[in-house]
Amino acid sequence: MKRPRLIAFCVFSMLMLMLSVAGSGFVLSQELDDIHLNFFLGYHEEFYNTEEQNQKRHEYTQFADQLRVGSAQTTAENSAKLVMERMNALVGTTPAVEEQIQIINGAHAEANFDNEYALQQKLAEIEKEMFPDAKERQQRQFQLRESITRRLESFDNPGDMDTLLNTTTVWDHKFVQPDFLELTPEQKDLIKEIQKETFLKTSLISAKAGLEQPDKQNEISQLFQKLYTGQTDEVPNAILRKIQEINAEIIKDYVPELKAVLIEGRESYMRVLTDAQKAKIKTVMADLPDYIMNMLADMDKGGDRLSPENIKQFFDIQ
Repeated sequence: MKRPRLIAFCVFSMLMLMLSVAGSGFVLSQELDDIHLNFFLGYHEEFYNTEEQNQKRHEYTQFADQLRVGSAQTTAENSAKLVMERMNALVGTTPAVEEQIQIINGAHAEANFDNEYALQQKLAEIEKEMFPDAKERQQRQFQLRESITRRLESFDNPGDMDTLLNTTTVWDHKFVQPDFLELTPEQKDLIKEIQKETFLKTSLISAKAGLEQPDKQNEISQLFQKLYTGQTDEVPNAILRKIQEINAEIIKDYVPELKAVLIEGRESYMRVLTDAQKAKIKTVMADLPDYIMNMLADMDKGGDRLSPENIKQFFDIQ
């Protein structure tokens, strides 16, 4: 009697995986308020104020999208392989359905992380080849991520948390460490393991939350089917927005637990750094451009914070 539940979860997990690795193809275009629009224009003005720079941006975006498509296929294949290996290891035993689901979700999350990590390292190298100011762009991305990460304690909105966890393009290069830190190979390995552990923990918590709300899971699955089959008159952006709203509802009771994992991951990351590297971060964070400072000030007033419309386009405009 429990087999349909397991099958349904497998389908749901794979659909979630597909969105997480292919998300860069979608743009949420809801109207921005003035301060966020100024923020996006500020970044664009700093790095894309010539026709040549804009052409480079277009070329990079096309290339990155092609790589993401290939990465999505690899992720799906590796995920299926891991699931098969781990399920085959259960032959001769009778684990509970919940245990099987945890194994399946863990395999999906691990394949997702491994391929996304590799993809982001590759994209960072391509940026360096294509853009002479790649280090400055990298520093701006770090400044925004670091500013938001420092505000984790104040995150109580499920929508903020869902954006942090599930919208890949919001955090393009989130697994890439800035060159100015001059990390050793050992530090890079330690940080990668911390990032992976954090990613897997949050994925399992999110999956647990979803299992407790099968009706919402089913609704998301149906929306994904519409999204990928095109059998609907709804525009993709509207479907994605609805999916994000449901995801936020699913995890709302787990926001404190998810936040605790993210904070723990940040603390572990900081312990890897030397005092000299922490001092470099302090120097970089003391030199924020006005457009980032304005956005953070607006966030601190309790505005829309990390809504996809307000943050995602920062990366889409690159």
